[in-house]
Amino acid sequence: MNIALVGATGKIGRQIARTALDRGHSVTAVVRSDANLPPELDGARIVIAALDDHDALTAAVRGHDVLASAYGPASPETASTLSTVATQLIAAARAAGIRRLVVVGGAGSLEIAPGLQLVDAPDFPAAYKSFALAARDALGIYRSAEDLDWTFYAPAAEIGPGEARGHFRTAAKTFLSDAQGHSQIHYPDYAAAFVDEIERPQYVREIATAAY
Repeated sequence: MNIALVGATGKIGRQIARTALDRGHSVTAVVRSDANLPPELDGARIVIAALDDHDALTAAVRGHDVLASAYGPASPETASTLSTVATQLIAAARAAGIRRLVVVGGAGSLEIAPGLQLVDAPDFPAAYKSFALAARDALGIYRSAEDLDWTFYAPAAEIGPGEARGHFRTAAKTFLSDAQGHSQIHYPDYAAAFVDEIERPQYVREIATAAY
């Protein structure tokens, strides 16, 4: 498949790119600069385009089967850009004629009980709340794109470096944790789940998650 990937230089994005490349897909990494690219992008086509430049972004992603995004805000102060980027990605996908859109989501919008999202739990960490609320706002924007086959793919509550285990659970809508109450996944296994969804869609127009 031909995959256009936004946010390809980040910790999650570079692993998604590497996983897709290793599986034989063609990856176009849409980046702001081609300086100091991570080695995981070796073999990817590099295109420079700013997300707020609609024409450049549309040109960069045109001709691809899937538009994927691992964009993430750098700080709580910029968390609201998630909604802006959602609007920009949807507009570019429509203009480029791409129906499939898969984005890295946020675990805060997953349900811990029917009708109760993780971000609304009393003990949700304050340090992450602005990110979680911004991600929920972005999810609302994706949900409004009824003409696109989008997936909002949330990692587990804790995602970080580690060896691939080669196994994980996935689910739509529901927060996943282990028997000890931990919700976690390593970058390579989350990337595997994300690329699985690109290859074999299971969660179209849904929020989904992957966790151990």
